Amino acid sequence: MKKMFLSAVFAFCTVIGFCQQRLDGFEFLNRDIDEILYTVSLYRGVAIVGDDTISGKATFRFAGQDFDSAFESFLSSQRLYVQKTDDVWTVSRVKFSPREDGVIFLDASDVRPAVLVEKISREFGTEITYDALGEIPVSLHTGGSSAGDFVKSVVRVLGKEYSMEDNAGRLRINRTVQERNSYSTSREKIQVRKDKENFSVDVQEASVGAVLEELFKSAGKEYIFAADTSAKIKRAMFSSRSFDETASLVCAGGGLELLCVDGIFYVVSSGRSGTSLEDSGKVWKKHGISYCSAQKAMSLVESRFGRQTCISLEDENAFLCFAKEDSQNQIADFIKSFDVEKESHVVRLKYIRTDDFMQRLPPGVQASQITRGTQDNVFFFSGNEAQFASLEEHLKEIDCPVRRLRYDLLVIQYQSTEGFDWDSSLSVRRLKLGDMTDGSVALGSVLDFNLDVVTAFGLKFASSLQTAMNENRAQVFADTTLHGVSGGTINFSNTNTYRYRDNNVNPETGVPIYSGVTREIVSGLKIDVTGWVSGDGMITSKVTASVSRQGADLSSRTGNPPPTSEKIITTEVLGKSGEPIILTGLVQNEESVVEQRTPGLSKIPVLGWMFKARESSKEKTELVIYLVPHWDREDGTETSEKEEDFYEHVYSTLVEVSDE
Repeated sequence: MKKMFLSAVFAFCTVIGFCQQRLDGFEFLNRDIDEILYTVSLYRGVAIVGDDTISGKATFRFAGQDFDSAFESFLSSQRLYVQKTDDVWTVSRVKFSPREDGVIFLDASDVRPAVLVEKISREFGTEITYDALGEIPVSLHTGGSSAGDFVKSVVRVLGKEYSMEDNAGRLRINRTVQERNSYSTSREKIQVRKDKENFSVDVQEASVGAVLEELFKSAGKEYIFAADTSAKIKRAMFSSRSFDETASLVCAGGGLELLCVDGIFYVVSSGRSGTSLEDSGKVWKKHGISYCSAQKAMSLVESRFGRQTCISLEDENAFLCFAKEDSQNQIADFIKSFDVEKESHVVRLKYIRTDDFMQRLPPGVQASQITRGTQDNVFFFSGNEAQFASLEEHLKEIDCPVRRLRYDLLVIQYQSTEGFDWDSSLSVRRLKLGDMTDGSVALGSVLDFNLDVVTAFGLKFASSLQTAMNENRAQVFADTTLHGVSGGTINFSNTNTYRYRDNNVNPETGVPIYSGVTREIVSGLKIDVTGWVSGDGMITSKVTASVSRQGADLSSRTGNPPPTSEKIITTEVLGKSGEPIILTGLVQNEESVVEQRTPGLSKIPVLGWMFKARESSKEKTELVIYLVPHWDREDGTETSEKEEDFYEHVYSTLVEVSDE
C-alpha cells in the first residue's frame, strides 16, 4: 500500500511538473489504472474511483490543453466508461445507457463473465444464479429491455455448453457437461512432450483436467483435483517451458491455481479475481542475499525490472519473488552482479575522533561506506583500493593535531587619588669607559612576571611599571598563562561571590521578614578569549573582558540587594604570534567620606559642627589587561633561532647590568 501511494504521488508530481496555470499534457508509462485515476482526481479536484472491474496497467500520453478531452481520450483508449455525479466519478468497464425508446444499451469490455452477470443482476434487481462461467474476459455490446435479454447475450458469447433458465423471473445459467469416464473425446487433441526438464504442450478442444492429468503423468508427479477441471481449452500450444510454468499456464485457462504441499500438487479454484491470466507462468522462487540487506536487494530489483511481487525474509536475509522462470533467472544473475563481498579497510585516527571525521567527510566518501569501530578513533572503510588511497591522502590534511595557543595574561590595577604624584623617577647617564653596557636601569619584581614585559613592551615600559609598583600606584591583579586550542574559548575569572537571602519588609511593623530563597551576586574580573590560527600563522583573537564591583550591603535596612556596577570590553584583533594586546577603559571611580566626632559634644545642634572633622577623597582605579598570544607549533618551537639568540643576548645584558 505504501509503495502504491508513493508511486501515485510520483505520478502526480510528474503531471504537475508539466502543468503551470494550464494543462500541457499527461504522460503515464506502464502505471496501474487505479494509480492513474487517483493522480487525475488530485489534479481535477474531484473524486474519481474505479469499481471492481478495473485492474491492470496502462500507458497513456496526451499533449492537449483541455482536461476533459484528455480524460475522454484516456477512457476511450482503455475501453473504459465513466458515470459522473456531483460528488464522485465512477470508472468501470461496464456501462448501461437508457434510451428514449425504452431500450437499454449495454457496453462491456474485457469483463469476466461472472462479474458481468453480477452487474446485470444489480442493474435490474433480478436474481441470477449460475454455474462456473470461466475466467476468460468477454466483451459485449448489445441492447435490451430486461435482465433476461442481456443474460441470453452472455450465454451466446460463452458457447453451446451454457443455457439460460427462467423460473418465474428468477434466472439461472446452466452449464451442460457430457458425462464420460475419461477427459478425452474423439475431437480432443492432447500432446504433452517432455524434453529433459522442459515440457511442450499442443492442445485443442480439451478440458483442463485432461491436459493436467497428462502433464502430471509425464512429469511423474502426484496430484489432487480439488476443483472443477472440466473447463475447455479451445487451443493452446507452447514449448520449452518448465513444469511449474507449464502447469500454471494450463490452470490459468480454467481459472484454477496450482499449489504444492509436501510434494503433492493441488489444483484449486483461483482466489484472485482477474489475475489468473496475468500471473500465468509465474512461480515463487527464493533468492538469498550474502553481502547486503534483503530490503536493498528488493529495491534494486524493482528499479531494474519494475514492480515485482516480493516478500522479504529478514531472518534469512533473503526474499521470495513471484515471476516467470526466465525473469527469475535474470533476477538471479542481476543479484550476483551487486551482491559481492566488498573490500574493507581499517582506519585508525591519530588526532581526531570518528564523530569529528563523520561531520567533515572528504569528497568522494559516503557515510554508507563508514562503519564505526569499538573505539572512538577506529572505523572501517568499505571501498576499492583507489578509493582507499584517495581517503588516505585526504586524511593527511584532516587527521592532524589541533593548533595550540598560549596566552600570557597580565592584569594591572592602576589607581590615582588627589595628591598622588604620577611622575616617574627614571634617570639615564652616560657611561664611563670600561662599562659593559650603554645604559643602566633598575628592575625588580617586573622580571618575575610570567609575562615577559621587557620583550613584549620594551625597557621604558618595564621601568615605568616598576616605578608605579614601588610607589603603590599599580598592583598586580592577575599574572598567569592560559592554554587552549585554535577555535576554542578560554575562560578566566577572578571573582567574589556574595550570597544574601530575599526579604520583605512588613508594612505594619517595618521589620524585614526573610524568605527561604538564597541569591548570589558575583563580582570581579572575567575574561573570555577565543583564538584562531590562520594558514599563514596569523592569530585572530576575540577578547571579552568585564569588571564588576559590589556596593555596600544595605539589605538589612532597605530590603534591597547590594548595588553593583559593571564595565565590559569586547574586541577582535589580528596579529602575529608574540604581538601584545592591551585592553584599557575598565575604570572605576569611588568617593569616600571620613568623619571624626567628639563624643557627646558633636551632637549639640549648630555648636556640634565645631566638634566634627570631615574629610572626603576621590579615588580612580583602572584595570589594564595585557595579553600576548603565542602559537605553539607542532615541533614545540614558537620562535626562530635568530629571535631566540636575540632574546638571550638581551637577558644576559640586563642581568650583568643589574649585578653591577
